[in-house]
Amino acid sequence: MISGARIKKFFLLILIILNFSCDIEPNYTVLKGSTFGTYYQIKFFEYDEKNPIIDKEIDSIFDHFNSSLSTYISSSIISKVNRNEKVLLDDLFIDVFNKSKIIHEKTSGHFDPSIGILLDYAGFGPKKNENIISQDSLNIILSTVGFDKVEIVDRQIKKLNYRTKLDFNAIAKGYAVDVISEFLNSKSINDYMVDIGGEIRSSGKNHFKDMSWSIAIDNPLPDRVDDKFYTRIKLQNAAIATSGNYRNFRVDSATGKKYVHIINPISGQFEQTKIFSVSVLSKSCFVSDAFATAMMAGSLDNAQKLTQKNDEIESLIIYLDNNDEIKSFSSEGFQEFIF
Repeated sequence: MISGARIKKFFLLILIILNFSCDIEPNYTVLKGSTFGTYYQIKFFEYDEKNPIIDKEIDSIFDHFNSSLSTYISSSIISKVNRNEKVLLDDLFIDVFNKSKIIHEKTSGHFDPSIGILLDYAGFGPKKNENIISQDSLNIILSTVGFDKVEIVDRQIKKLNYRTKLDFNAIAKGYAVDVISEFLNSKSINDYMVDIGGEIRSSGKNHFKDMSWSIAIDNPLPDRVDDKFYTRIKLQNAAIATSGNYRNFRVDSATGKKYVHIINPISGQFEQTKIFSVSVLSKSCFVSDAFATAMMAGSLDNAQKLTQKNDEIESLIIYLDNNDEIKSFSSEGFQEFIF
């Protein structure tokens, strides 16, 4: 039988160990750089010794995405597909393709990675052409668009129209965020924030502030409102992507029209609409990324309906009303994250 004195000593030892472990400060790491034509920053806390090769492993993830999905690298798989070269698809390409098919259906075609030639025509592709836009040319190009006209057979792309070009840039950044997040999870790193060009996923908390990660959403109309940020949210175990036309656009030198990089794949419309910014919350960043693009590509009514029809997402939409005043729509679920 264990005596009362020994039990007291045992519990005292446990308390000392617990107090000691609570005093251990986690190691804080920030990785920064550029990828996919934008920035990335990865912040995380870990209680084990710092792993010196994590940054190299993350670099290899970026390299894999580029070699498979970058339309800016001529030797990539997608570039070869777009040139109609015979090439076997890797698992990453197939996975992104299949995930894109699902969201293409859920958005009734407003998310469509087959708009590559439309992007080229509008001046937002790899070659940055600045064509004079005509409706006749647009109608011809639209005949090449339609993700339902593209399929995978025996690890190869099959197109109904050989001129169709694929572009996964509206989902690839978000999916890369997810892949890196899962990589950190596999290393037993539970407190992190992964940010690639504003597509963000977080887990756990920011130990410096002892709270969830704080994310600022840019004000898309800084000339109309003094604040740099429209609002802030607390992000924990979730992902957010913001899509907007307030940075990436061009003005036609002949007509003075403003053309934006998010194109409606159904109508071919790429002039500025009333929607200036869409932020989408979900559990996966690729879902947030793709839905944010789909909601920017259509009307305000369509964006609101997409939020209401899909339980996996919450959204904040910033737009101009008919009186040219700044307004916003936020779903109930999104409002819970705002502080």
